[in-house]
Formats: sequence, C-alpha cells, structure tokens
Amino acid sequence: MTNHLTAHQAAAALHAAEDELAKLRRRVREVAAFLHDQAHDLPTRQALAQHLDLPVPNQ
Repeated sequence: MTNHLTAHQAAAALHAAEDELAKLRRRVREVAAFLHDQAHDLPTRQALAQHLDLPVPNQ
C-alpha cells in the first residue's frame, strides 16, 4: 500500500525540513567562524578542522 501525504502533511514536513536545514546552516557558520578566529588556539582549530574533514587553518 502506498503512503500519500495530504497537502497539509506535506507542507508540515517541508516546514520541518526547512527548519532543520536552517539550524544546520547556523551550526556550519558557527564552526567556520571558530576555525577562522585567530583568538582561539591554532592546534585546537586545526584538530577540529581535521576531525570534520574541512580545510585546516594555517594561521
């Protein structure tokens, strides 16, 4: 049997997905800001970048 969403259910699911995406984008911005902030310890920033498989800051 195939599941069919009502228009209301589909809209609610889309809204929830958009909210989750917005949260993830905020977290990515926060991590990027931390990695580029030279006020934080370089080895810590480098280790975090490596752990997240991101480009490693060199300064």
